[in-house]
Order: sequence, then C-alpha cells, then structure tokens
Amino acid sequence: MKIVGINGSPRKNGNTHFLLKKALDASKIKNNKIINLVDYEILPCTACGKCWDTKKCPIDDDLEKIIKELVNSDAIILGSPVYYGTVTPEMKAFIDRSGELLGARGHPLKNKIGGALTVARRWGHLTTWTVLLFYLLEMRLIIPGAGWSSATGMKPDQVETDEEGVERAVELGEAIGDLCRKLGKK
Repeated sequence: MKIVGINGSPRKNGNTHFLLKKALDASKIKNNKIINLVDYEILPCTACGKCWDTKKCPIDDDLEKIIKELVNSDAIILGSPVYYGTVTPEMKAFIDRSGELLGARGHPLKNKIGGALTVARRWGHLTTWTVLLFYLLEMRLIIPGAGWSSATGMKPDQVETDEEGVERAVELGEAIGDLCRKLGKK
C-alpha cells in the first residue's frame, strides 16, 4: 500500500508538512511520500480544452510527475494552508490542471482513498478544507469520516501546540490506513 501526501504550502517543512507527516505516520502504512508542490513547476490552467481531445496537457511543466505518483498510490491526502480564505496558488494550479486532465482521462483516481487537512492563522479552515474535499470527490475518491482535519497556526512549528488540530490529523491518517486495509488495497 502507498499513500501520497500533497503539500500545497510554499514552506516545505512548515505547519502543513507537519500535519501531513502526522497523518501519514498514523496511517501505519510504511510506503508513504510527501510531495511539496513548491518543488515543482505547475503553471495555471489556460482552459484551452485540448486535454479533452488529446488526453495530454499542452503545458510543458512538472504536472505529469505528480499525476504518475497519484495514479500509483492507494490513498492521497491533500494539505494546504489558508491564503486569503482558500487554498494556496500552488494548490489551486494543481487542482485546476490535474482535475481537468484526470477528468479527460476518465478519472484514473476513482476508488482510491482521499483526505484533506488545512492550517490557518485565524479563519478559512473550512472553506479551504471544502475546496480540497470537492476536488477529491470530483476525482471519485472515497473519503472516510474523520472530522474537520484542520489546525491553527501561522509561525513555524506553531501548529504543534494545537493539540486538537494535531489529533484531527492523526485521526484522518488512522481512518485512511484502516480503510486501505479494509478495502484490501495492495
């Protein structure tokens, strides 16, 4: 079994990464990986529609590398800090581009397991969390109930003091790991 965490934060080892790591560790699935979107060039979607004809995106960047990891996984956890009430620009470009392309390819992530978590300084947790969940649902993933997986923090390492937020990330990871095992993911 394999779980991929997608970190939408421009801070590679920040609060979102910390929560993703907590969730992945709690899954008890040893084969896991965090992809930091900031390490990849993913340009915004131009809504050209060519992917629906060719099953390929005409934009030449790193998106296919990430899609390959997702297709070869059993579960996916998306994580994003809140930027002006929603996902980061990195996560938005990933959602828009991969969503169109994977839809054009017939939803190859269908029936994988998915989850989402967010970090915010003050507000926007649920709006951002909902954006991530809508993407996972549109991609036809199975989402286990695990409560609101969000935590509060802004400064580096600050989210670690949000005990309930950390508990929610752990609960999400446990639920995803349990569901992977119950569904017999390989």
